[in-house]
Parts: sequence; structure tokens; C-alpha cells
Amino acid sequence: MWNRSKSLMLSIFSTRLFALLIILGVIMAPSVVRWYFGFSGGTESQVWPFCVIIYVSSVPAFALLYCLHLLLLHIRSGDAFIVQNVTLLRAISWCCFTIAVITFSAGFYYAPFFLVAVAALFIALILRVIKNVFEQAIEMKSENDFTI
Repeated sequence: MWNRSKSLMLSIFSTRLFALLIILGVIMAPSVVRWYFGFSGGTESQVWPFCVIIYVSSVPAFALLYCLHLLLLHIRSGDAFIVQNVTLLRAISWCCFTIAVITFSAGFYYAPFFLVAVAALFIALILRVIKNVFEQAIEMKSENDFTI
């Protein structure tokens, strides 16, 4: 039977898996990009700018996954509505915004990055709304704790 605990474990596992996939992607980036541009008729001069975009984007991606992992660990321990989670959600949204800026800038080099930028901005917006909901819930919880 599927339950909350299994769902959290799947989320934690997925976060760790994505971190490993990013590490693998960073290591394999030159080979994969050469293969992609060779397949699509590109030139060798296109490889390194594309790799730089991948490397620069991986930094906020790692930070995002680390914050997400901490958030999931807090939720697993029963601490969903705490100030640290609001801070983590804020950091995750800023990571999405940073990726959006990087990929938007890269869109002038390779147009499909514009789509990634829009998606990252949309996710950042959703996370900001969730962060605001968490802040409100923490405030209400705090008021209820002081009510007799």
C-alpha cells in the first residue's frame, strides 16, 4: 500500500538520483555535446560554449537539489511548517530564477534554451507561492500555540 512514508522515501531517492545524474552529466558533457552536434550537423566550435552553459547551470542545480533534500528530510522528521523550510523554499526558488537567467542568456546562442528559461521562471513563481503559504501557515501555527 502506498503511503506518506513511501512517497517521501521516493522523493528523497529521486533527489539523490538526480544529483548523481547531474554529476554524470557534467562529467560526460563534452562527449554528449560532441555527439549531439555531430548528429545535428553542428561544428566543433559549438561544443565548448554549450558545455560552459551546462557547467554554469549545474551549480544552481546542485544547490537546488541540496536544499530540496534538506526540505524533504525536515518533512520526514515531522517538521513541515518551520522557518528553515521557508528559507529552503526561498533558496530553491532563487536557484530556479538563476537557472532561468542563465538559460535565457544562452537562448541567444541556442534558441531552445528560451523554453527552459520560461519553465524555470514558472517553477520559481510556483515555489514563491508555496513559500508564502508556508510562511502564513507558520504564523498561524505560532498564533495557535499561544492560544489557550
